[in-house]
Amino acid sequence: MQDYKLFAALAAVVDTGSFERAAGKLFITPSAVSQRIRQLEERAGQTLIVRSTPAKATPTGARLLRHARQVALLEQELQDDLRGDDHERLVELPIAINNDSLNTWFIPAVKEVLITERLLLQLKVEDEAHTLGLLKNGDVLGCVTSVEQPAAGCTSTRLGEMRYRCIATPAFAARYFADGMSREAVLRAPAITFGKIDTLHSNFLASRFAVAAGEFPAMIVPSVQSLLHCIQAGLGYGICPELQWEEIQASGALADLMPADGPMVPLHWHAWELQSPRIGRFISHMVAQARARLPQ
Repeated sequence: MQDYKLFAALAAVVDTGSFERAAGKLFITPSAVSQRIRQLEERAGQTLIVRSTPAKATPTGARLLRHARQVALLEQELQDDLRGDDHERLVELPIAINNDSLNTWFIPAVKEVLITERLLLQLKVEDEAHTLGLLKNGDVLGCVTSVEQPAAGCTSTRLGEMRYRCIATPAFAARYFADGMSREAVLRAPAITFGKIDTLHSNFLASRFAVAAGEFPAMIVPSVQSLLHCIQAGLGYGICPELQWEEIQASGALADLMPADGPMVPLHWHAWELQSPRIGRFISHMVAQARARLPQ
């Protein structure tokens, strides 16, 4: 049981970013947190926490953190089973997910199982190409990612495809793309993009028109809904999830600039191989619902 306390201290420091806030979370003193981390580091024979602001786990610390989170979930479910508790305690569920999934299919897919399994989502939002790093670091127990190959000790399950449409208002399309999209047209038409870390738009232009990132004018709007609002306002053209497009296409307020050639991103679910029964039920439900909602 003592080891669990040491692992809990490691998780608290990484989650909160400091020894002081970790102490508040665990209801112990900062010196007690520091002592528990030192005990773990002595057993591991190496540093587990980078004493920076915020505090971060070293690669070895991240591996131990993954173990700590698994142990905590399994222990809690075991305690519930031993008590025969019909009203299981709420369990925190840290997940990394991309913005487009969060704003379209994810919440409708998991809302029922979150309620029935009494789970509290702790979401970390990142680009789909970068969410896997949060899983590897032990920050989350599962992630939605565009990467297929699983990390060591993890599984990978295909969810489906996230398909996109390149859209603009009819007036904007008439002004900049009267003769259709072309290299010359995209070099002068203002684009609405999510941000520099999100390469979906730039990769799309590079593959279709040999236009590199930085060669085309762009407005950065790091919000899925606000990006769509800017496109609807006629400020530029952009790429939105097909699931969003399906909700607005009937109005005629927006035009699909390349109906047969929108971008596509495969999505996969990655998680630790060892899961508690309750989290396992969540994963099974989420995967089934995702596959029902996303093109395969």
